[in-house]
Amino acid sequence: MPSATATDPVARMESMLLGPLKAKPDEPVPPMPWRGKRSRGGGYAALMPTIDEFFGTSNQVCGGFWPFGTDMALPAEGVPVGRSLMTGAGVCCDPISWFKAGIIKQPSMFLLGLPAIGKSTFVRREVLGLSALGMNAIIPGDLKPDYASLVNMLGGQVIRLGAGIGVVNPLDPGDLHYALQRLEGKARKDLTDYYNDTRAALMEVLLTIMRTGEADDVGGARGVTARESDILSVAVRVLHDRHGDDPQPPVIADLRDLLREGPDEVRTAAVWDDPENDELYRAQVRGLLADLHGFSNRMTKFGRLFGDQTTARIDLSRPVDFDISALAQSGDDVVAAVLATTWTSAFAAKNAADVLAEEGLQPRRNHVIIMDEMHRALRASPLMVEKLDLLTRLNRQWGVGQIMITHTFKDLMCMETPAQNTKARGFVERSEIKVLGALSRIEVDRYLRGECGLPVSRREEDMLEDWATPVNFGSDASHKGLGRFLIKLGGLPGIPINVEMCPLEKSGFNDTNLKWHA
Repeated sequence: MPSATATDPVARMESMLLGPLKAKPDEPVPPMPWRGKRSRGGGYAALMPTIDEFFGTSNQVCGGFWPFGTDMALPAEGVPVGRSLMTGAGVCCDPISWFKAGIIKQPSMFLLGLPAIGKSTFVRREVLGLSALGMNAIIPGDLKPDYASLVNMLGGQVIRLGAGIGVVNPLDPGDLHYALQRLEGKARKDLTDYYNDTRAALMEVLLTIMRTGEADDVGGARGVTARESDILSVAVRVLHDRHGDDPQPPVIADLRDLLREGPDEVRTAAVWDDPENDELYRAQVRGLLADLHGFSNRMTKFGRLFGDQTTARIDLSRPVDFDISALAQSGDDVVAAVLATTWTSAFAAKNAADVLAEEGLQPRRNHVIIMDEMHRALRASPLMVEKLDLLTRLNRQWGVGQIMITHTFKDLMCMETPAQNTKARGFVERSEIKVLGALSRIEVDRYLRGECGLPVSRREEDMLEDWATPVNFGSDASHKGLGRFLIKLGGLPGIPINVEMCPLEKSGFNDTNLKWHA
């Protein structure tokens, strides 16, 4: 005969739910897990319940909440970037604040995401917040431009470059010539050596970029030879000795004329075994003279950008933006040459500012370098990979943070050689903070998880792919992930956030579609 429990549905349900809790006479009751049972009807809690959290000043909070305030579960260090999509708690994040708080060991952030999802808005929030915290941004190549309006609003410096707009002198990167006039003794000597090394290295980069598209007699691209590198190194030092007391730094035409003259030091570097042989000397410097003339001739595409004195000196006491939007439609060689010069000028200016601070001539500041549309710079010239690789390794020693932005990880794997691709992969690996926007499943699985080894869970992968899905086909169609990002730190679970813009951010400097408006 069937029991009452088997026929009564209420009793059967009670047996299913409460059976494990009913103690038998001869054994203890097993403890219920604090989260509940991972089974249907077990009441399992995926998240710890949280209390509503609020931001406020010490004057505001102490009157209404003390002594019942609760600490935030998420880091409260740095720029407020949005609210957690899981708990609604405020999330603060920036590479410099997290580095100073000991959360990360390198002040670096890498931002990936499809176009038009709010990457530039996220970074502008970082620039705005870091400026309020006393750390100015340096944008060494603003191609769209995305940051000029914000920098202007912050009282910063926007340096526009382009034919007929602005010029940058490669022989005075970072206005080091003016910084040297304020120094003396060992500090002056050390900065002079750095000045000469930087100028010679930058000229090699520019000459290599110019020659990349040219073919020599065997049909290959020609770069700067070791002999030409020695000649440039000696020539810039001789040029500095001659112009040391001149209030104006030398320009490329002065370097060209120096090689044409052929002083003894330069002749020895060019033809060490027979420096008096004019024919051999002219043969060694013929290529350099021709290319330097191209950089100094104001009628050429390079001469209009590099052939004169710098039109605007860098002022790192405020945010600085190199607006190169006038060159956005120029050839890759022009963009690469300008980016190489502006990046070098930014780093040189930072180094000079540190030396002046050490001598007590100005206060010390930390800066954040913003490298947006990084994929275009890397495609323009492999030499940009070397420069960025150096920055990502030495940023902690230089006292700068960095935020690198590109669309997908695949954009970084477009170099000419596997070695360059490996270095580009290292940019992501050395960036301890990864901020992921809407991405395809292939991008996450093949590149982030496969190539980069980033521990992205399947749930996070589903979230990123869902964010990349358009909402609808209507006139207001947009991605689900507009303004949504996943902050990844090592192997920890990601923090999904939604960036909420304040009225100031909605006022205009966050609109990257201005040219589409009436």
